[in-house]
Amino acid sequence: MKTENEVKVNEPIHQKIWLMWLLLIIFPPVGVVFLWLQQRLSKIKKIIITIIAGVYFISPFILIIILLIVWNPTIPLYHSHDEFVEAFNQEIQEQDLPYNIQVTEEEKHLITSELGQDITLLENIDEDGNVRELIMIGQGAGTDIIHMIGILIETTNPKLEKYEIGQVLEELRLFDGSYDFDVHELTVEQDQIRYNLKYDESIGIIFSVSKVNEK
Repeated sequence: MKTENEVKVNEPIHQKIWLMWLLLIIFPPVGVVFLWLQQRLSKIKKIIITIIAGVYFISPFILIIILLIVWNPTIPLYHSHDEFVEAFNQEIQEQDLPYNIQVTEEEKHLITSELGQDITLLENIDEDGNVRELIMIGQGAGTDIIHMIGILIETTNPKLEKYEIGQVLEELRLFDGSYDFDVHELTVEQDQIRYNLKYDESIGIIFSVSKVNEK
């Protein structure tokens, strides 16, 4: 007759209880397979352990999803209005252009400025003073509007080469006379910057710039 120790030595690997518990801790899906191959545990115990192992396995993923939903801040374009003005003025000076930012109204979460004739800029400011979004509103059909859109692309994404800026403008269909902006709006993302362009009959061309959330 075999002793208890001899039985334990000769038992199949999937019947080793210590290995089952180890796998349930390290990688529950495999541990559950070994659990149900065990002959020493009752069906009720197997069901209870399976439920516990399942919760243990998926709980980190649930926590990550909850954190992404609850805590998913947008990345600021600039850390202050002054930082944006400095970047904008630097771009203007490099191109020797006559544009400048003239603040006309300043509220807690919104700064309104004039960039030129019939061109208004809105800065969405958060609680910490960060510039979260830039919204340019242009009225009329002047080339100044397209020019200013190009400047804002360069200002907010200074790493772009000239041809890449041109590509963004083309993707926004600014040079496509057949595109119906009255019906459609366009969004282009380049190096974690999102550019959105649409048209409103009563307001004019609306061009917005914001950061793309990091996942």
